[in-house]
Amino acid sequence: MKTVLIVEDDRVYARTIANWLVKNGINARYVLSVGAAKEFITGGGTDLVLSDFRLPDGNGVELLEWMKKQGYRLPFLVMTGYGEIPGAVEAVKKGATDYLPKPVQTDKVLAVIMELLRGRNESTGKEWTCYRGKSPLAVKLQEYIRLVAPVDTLTVLIRGASGTGKEYVARQLHALSERADAPFVAVDCGALPKELAASELFGHMKGAFTGAAEDKTGMFAAANHGTLFLDEIGNLNVEVQMLLLRALQEKCYRPVGGKTEVRADIRLLAATNENLEKAIAEGRFREDLFHRLNEFPLRVPLLAECPDDIIPLAHFMLEAANRELKKEVKGFDREAYKKLEVYPWPGNIRELRIIVRRAALLAKDNWITAADIDLPITGRQPEEYTLSDERTERETIGRALEATGNDRKAAARLLGISRSTLYLKLKKYRLD
Repeated sequence: MKTVLIVEDDRVYARTIANWLVKNGINARYVLSVGAAKEFITGGGTDLVLSDFRLPDGNGVELLEWMKKQGYRLPFLVMTGYGEIPGAVEAVKKGATDYLPKPVQTDKVLAVIMELLRGRNESTGKEWTCYRGKSPLAVKLQEYIRLVAPVDTLTVLIRGASGTGKEYVARQLHALSERADAPFVAVDCGALPKELAASELFGHMKGAFTGAAEDKTGMFAAANHGTLFLDEIGNLNVEVQMLLLRALQEKCYRPVGGKTEVRADIRLLAATNENLEKAIAEGRFREDLFHRLNEFPLRVPLLAECPDDIIPLAHFMLEAANRELKKEVKGFDREAYKKLEVYPWPGNIRELRIIVRRAALLAKDNWITAADIDLPITGRQPEEYTLSDERTERETIGRALEATGNDRKAAARLLGISRSTLYLKLKKYRLD
């Protein structure tokens, strides 16, 4: 169910609006100040903001500008009283969807709200109301994103393991940039056929090669005036890397088989989970392109490096799963919490999303239990371990023992392994 956040300092009127929306099948929550609104929106799950213009600690325009700076692209409606129309008009000029004279409890306003929520549900874009991490590494990443996003001349290389949310970081950078209202085009370089990669990126002219029956517009053209995000950049072949480097340096490109240069008015963002330095040493990646892409590197942390965010993220993903699956799961029981906290999450946020979605589907009596969360201790084989993996596993076992009061039988059950396997690992890590 979609959620409308009402920001209104008159508690009685705020409750009245909320009750009116709930009676009409819309989930509604209310807060009484700009500060409380910021905290609620940061927690995630908001789909539309209905804000009074005048508030005790600011006004609707200030809240709207804060949301834009933070990357929240939500429908924003301003409620106005008598004499506040000029301020509401200012809000619309600064990005508010519309302004609504009080009282707002009319069929016309209800239709506007439902249409905006329906449009948001059918949109193809990622929801911007994403949970923002509280762990130190997640907070540091957000600071860097806010710092570099407005600097259009910098190319950003987003590095991180699979499933950590590199595309979401790219979308944040786009949303906080001056190009936010222009296209965001994401390309999975790993899925591009090597022989057609140049054509997919730069387009081609009719007859340029066998099968080119007509002119084709490439991704560069599709992202014109906006942002082009090249995910898994290390998968591009060396020939296409050379063409990409030239396009970045000269700010123009030539479609395959074309004779005319086309101006490239884009901001390029790239991402990889590969060790590009190793690829350079092996001759698979151009060093000059690497330095051009790596003007401002961003590292997305592993979920295991942000343990304080696991449970809040699980709740955020449960809300999304409830909306998608039309469920009303209220939360996780205590044993489920423990199981989520001690697992090392080798698949990172993507794995957490999948597990929570499945658990929501299996949940009975509106609560997710430990039995609904089927997790092995790790998804990788022993030969794939690194020192970092072993350190994570040691910490995971330690947390399981702490959570169970050093009950080894309970800890083994929580970790999803046999007691004999746990004893071997205790001996290996000198925890016995």
